[in-house]
Amino acid sequence: MRRLVNFSGVRGWGMMLLAAVALLPAAAEAHAIAGMRLFPATLGFDDPGVAAELPLVFNSINTGNGVQDTFSTAYAQLFTKKFGLVVSGDYQQLVPQIGPSQRGWDNFTVAAAYQIYKSDADESIGMLQLADTPGGSGSRAIGTTYSTYTPEFAFGQGFGFLPYKLRYLQPFALTGAVSENFPANSAAPRMLNWALSIQYSIPYLQNFVRYANIKAPFNNMIPIIEIPMQTCLDAACPARTTGYIDPGVIWIGHYFQWGVELQVPTNRASGNRVGILFGVDFYFDDLYPHSLGAPIFN
Repeated sequence: MRRLVNFSGVRGWGMMLLAAVALLPAAAEAHAIAGMRLFPATLGFDDPGVAAELPLVFNSINTGNGVQDTFSTAYAQLFTKKFGLVVSGDYQQLVPQIGPSQRGWDNFTVAAAYQIYKSDADESIGMLQLADTPGGSGSRAIGTTYSTYTPEFAFGQGFGFLPYKLRYLQPFALTGAVSENFPANSAAPRMLNWALSIQYSIPYLQNFVRYANIKAPFNNMIPIIEIPMQTCLDAACPARTTGYIDPGVIWIGHYFQWGVELQVPTNRASGNRVGILFGVDFYFDDLYPHSLGAPIFN
């Protein structure tokens, strides 16, 4: 499962990652796995798995009003194999074209997630999540004084069901998520968040379709296009829909994954220059299978 990344926030950091093992991850129950299909943790929205993990994501983009930078982090703990809690937060920075910079933590979010279905035969998986963002839990410069409640549904669907003559399409998969923000303040707008990813798994191709002699580190890569969008449901909003098209790649290891994507605004209200996304996700269920990564109740 992914962190609750707030792309309307502001950011300004950098991160570096040391690459390590080049192995396809073992089929741990807590990862977003259905049959032979691993759905990686997407950078722009929640993936459909309930997991024990520590995701970190950095994002930077010029919105037209200034440069927005955000460093997002989350801690996900399993209570059972199907149920977990997530605590997440964004440290944000805005450097406007005119005026002083603003920085600090946005309000923190606590979410409960449940794996509502998983079909190995169909390579299909789904998750329900309910999140609460308490008002006043962040810094005064960034956070709001009111709380926000967000129910969400996330899904993943692999193409392994396709017939043999279309076998080179079988490594494709789709993931998506839809949620709505319900602010406790009636003056604040309600937002519909909707997202989709299209991905092609090189590990799936080489292990389950045909070995293509693709060597490390490319053999563990998943080219991906993410499309995270947000639509304001109130007529008074200055911009109804904003969002991005994020092409990039995710590298899957046994203990962690990393990914990098461009962030292309879909309209002027979303930004006027291409931004960057970089993320790393540590798999606690593989790193610490008998402690932090294990469900509290088996």
